[in-house]
Amino acid sequence: MIFSSIVEFSSSRDAAMPTRNNRLQAFLFPTVFLSLLFIVPTLTIAETPGRPAPARSSLRSPPPERAQDVYFQTEGIVLGEPAPKTRSTDYTSFIALSRMGGNRVVVWALAQQHLYFGGLVFGVLFWVTLLELMGALSKKKAAARQYDRLAYEILRLTMLAFSFTAILGGIFLFALLALYPTVMKYLAGVFQPFFLVYGLLFLGLTAAASLYYATWRRAGAGLSKRLHIGLGVIANLIGTAILLLTNSWISFMTSPSGVDAQGRFLGNYWNVLRNPLWIPTSVHRFFVHLLFGAIVIAVYAAYHALISRDPKERAQYDRMGFITLFMGTLGFFTLPFGGYWLVRETYGYRAQMGITQLGGLLAWLGVLLVILVGALFIGINYYLWQRIDLAPGASRYRPQFKYILLVLTICLITYATPHTLVMTPLELKLMGGAQHPVVGNWGVESAKQPAVNIMIVCTFWSLLLFWKSLYRRRENFIHSLSETALAAVFAAGVANLIGVGIYGYFIPANVRIGLSVPMVMTTLSIALFGFLLTAASLSGAKRTDAPVWGGLSVRGYYALFFIAVTVTWVMGLGGYRRSALRLHWHVNEILRDSSPWAFTPPVGFVGMVLTVNTLLFWGAVCLIFWLAKSKTAHPIQERTRTLLPEGTPEVNR
Repeated sequence: MIFSSIVEFSSSRDAAMPTRNNRLQAFLFPTVFLSLLFIVPTLTIAETPGRPAPARSSLRSPPPERAQDVYFQTEGIVLGEPAPKTRSTDYTSFIALSRMGGNRVVVWALAQQHLYFGGLVFGVLFWVTLLELMGALSKKKAAARQYDRLAYEILRLTMLAFSFTAILGGIFLFALLALYPTVMKYLAGVFQPFFLVYGLLFLGLTAAASLYYATWRRAGAGLSKRLHIGLGVIANLIGTAILLLTNSWISFMTSPSGVDAQGRFLGNYWNVLRNPLWIPTSVHRFFVHLLFGAIVIAVYAAYHALISRDPKERAQYDRMGFITLFMGTLGFFTLPFGGYWLVRETYGYRAQMGITQLGGLLAWLGVLLVILVGALFIGINYYLWQRIDLAPGASRYRPQFKYILLVLTICLITYATPHTLVMTPLELKLMGGAQHPVVGNWGVESAKQPAVNIMIVCTFWSLLLFWKSLYRRRENFIHSLSETALAAVFAAGVANLIGVGIYGYFIPANVRIGLSVPMVMTTLSIALFGFLLTAASLSGAKRTDAPVWGGLSVRGYYALFFIAVTVTWVMGLGGYRRSALRLHWHVNEILRDSSPWAFTPPVGFVGMVLTVNTLLFWGAVCLIFWLAKSKTAHPIQERTRTLLPEGTPEVNR
């Protein structure tokens, strides 16, 4: 952390102070400071909750007013005030902000940057703990040291990013209080205890992560290592609790529950928390953060591999880039499934919101999103093909690349085909409707779901090819049988995906959306049996991965940069689509947005804001990389005394 580095630098100049006290002071100071940064504004909000003051005692107290929950349809005692009727004068506005797009754009940018860094910290903490656990369980000492070294270097970057996350969070909170005071007052009245819990959880996460980093080098093996891994697990559990808590606020604004039709709190905090989109949103974002954390570290590794002149160091960072990309790819596989689950729950809550997202106002942003997702599949496969090409036996797999690319391209075109087209009145009249008689058939989920699942299957096939390229080929009966069974499993799985998609054209739309479940099970079965059959075919084979690490072409590293920037852009676009579903509401159908910016901006403006957000984030990440590199490249050296022959005065070097 930045504050930790400052304290460590100042304390290193005083040799009289013990080292343990210096380290303790270095981590207690930022922990207390950052916690106060979040807790003090929270307490300020909580002083004016949207609750009426308790009535004075009287001979006959009127019976408490009861109302019906807007979602769960259960009765509860009214304990809160109704949502305010906002006016344009309720929003603080500055001339400088109006020229940049108004309050919404400022809050949009701050929220997105805070989400980027929060997702980075959350995802990296998860992978660091997993890598440390893999190193502790490894029976090979060299592999254990490699995993431990990799995890510690990644964690060092996380502590620098942690400071950025806290600072951006504080600025974001103060911006909300200044620009949207009425909205924040209402939300504080509904979520008052959760705001306080969030401050305590952030305090716990700061302390756990700081101790996890500070005690890394002291945790050797045995019990101390297990306790250290347990500390990492605790930090991840606290981070998950923060993720669930913050997502409840976001999903409440889209699908409110625990309040009545006027927005009055009904006394049940659990109903407020478990709104209909809470769990799908949290699960989807959980895996997005895992992907995001892994891909940022992959870019860090690619950058160091490109500038390194030492072959051993280059090979180390090259391997680091592949490991983190592999972990991120596993998280990426879950995104289409999580997205379909979230869309399904959105349809279940309000069918009109689902139509707006997929076939209405936000449909073309969805088309842009799936194009970028398809580009990610192609970019990941291209990186894997560059890795495979370095293996000694790559010649036998190289002819498959063009066929995999052909399948990915066809699936991408199918996945990005819209259901309806934007046309002039004359074109609409000539075609007989907004749906093309041929192209429109490829714009429904019966075609899109098999397409994205086949792209996942192709990417997993490329991963298996890379795995097999690290071993010398064996010509025996077991190997031939395993290869034949592997091809049969993939062919049968793809045929089943296409068959289920065709079947979807003959059933109603409300039933068709349920076909995503058998498709997901088919894809998971292909992955499981593919892994087992490949492991069986490689058992006893000799591994030859020496030429693979350190020799990756520049195009492979550029592919990692492309994947990272695209993932960042997709994260921003997906978050905007979820927020834009509310249209002109702060809290859907309860608290109206009466600001001058209560409209859905055009696609070009959205793209510009997302691009600026992406550039700002990666500019900050480059600063973190520079700080991390300067910290290791220019360590502080103590002045030492040199002993000279007798009679010569002592000098200092």
